[in-house]
Amino acid sequence: MGRRHLLSVVARLGRLALVTCAVSAGTWAILGPNPTARSAVVIPGRAAPVARGVLGVEAAPLTVSVDGLAANVRTSSGTVADALRGLGLATGSQDRLSSPADAALLPGQRLALDRGLPVTLIDGGREVAARSARGTVADLLAAADIALGPLDEVDQPLGAPLNPGDVVRIMRISDQQVTVQEDIPFAVRLQPDANLDRSHQVVITPGAPGRTENTYFVHIVDAREISRTLLASQQLAAPVTEVRHFGTRTPPASAEIEGIIRDAAAAQGADAEQLVRVAYCESRLNPGAYNASGASGLFQFLPSTWAANSGRAGYAGASVFDPVAAANVAAWMFARGQAAQWVCR
Repeated sequence: MGRRHLLSVVARLGRLALVTCAVSAGTWAILGPNPTARSAVVIPGRAAPVARGVLGVEAAPLTVSVDGLAANVRTSSGTVADALRGLGLATGSQDRLSSPADAALLPGQRLALDRGLPVTLIDGGREVAARSARGTVADLLAAADIALGPLDEVDQPLGAPLNPGDVVRIMRISDQQVTVQEDIPFAVRLQPDANLDRSHQVVITPGAPGRTENTYFVHIVDAREISRTLLASQQLAAPVTEVRHFGTRTPPASAEIEGIIRDAAAAQGADAEQLVRVAYCESRLNPGAYNASGASGLFQFLPSTWAANSGRAGYAGASVFDPVAAANVAAWMFARGQAAQWVCR
């Protein structure tokens, strides 16, 4: 590295050190913890009064305190608002200022800005405030212009002092009576009909819902219904019961298949009525029924179930589509408590 280049680098580092020292001194003068320090920073104002100082602007001494941290400055600002802007301080709705923002500054004046406490107020599930003036929970509610109802609850005592980071929750509680008209569901009465095939139903008398007027006691918390208790009920119209006939007749084409199933039930010691009912539910008594899942025959055996039980029942090698084999394997399983493998029972 050449001597000239080395001198250039040293000069740049020197200038950087001088700028850093100047910036640090100005920042310490504004925010230093010693409120009685004699050092001061001059802040140019927007509407400085005419003066005969060396620079044409006269700077007045001012003490600024933000949340108890004070600093001595000098400013040529004309008003409190100008001085705060010159310091880069913005005020919010919850801030308290010792002098009106549009008041004229006086030499030697002490200006105090209290930004309050960072707290959270949740009213009925909705956040309404993020800062608060110092004081109690009651002061916080008063500052937010919040009134409590007779049943409302606050999760902290109203006289409790506020601390930074506190979360105060208000539960809005109300009890009310409501009267509404509601339907009464109708009942359905089933009657067997030997003139109808199995699984067929016919509505003889259509049902109709009734009507009632109910009065409820409703408990509401934060606009959400928590409970509802019936206080009184008056029937305005009675419901009409629906009457349906359901078929019990075996379809003529299925009579032979039903006979095979009943013979298998007798041979294996199973419940014949249950076997017929399950076979009808599974396949409508069709020995050739087949499902895309692989379920086949009268009882819709899965291949694995048929393979595991047909041999045990004495029908090893028989086709699942053979109604005699299918009925006897199913009866053998039912007699041994395996009916739970079928959804239809």
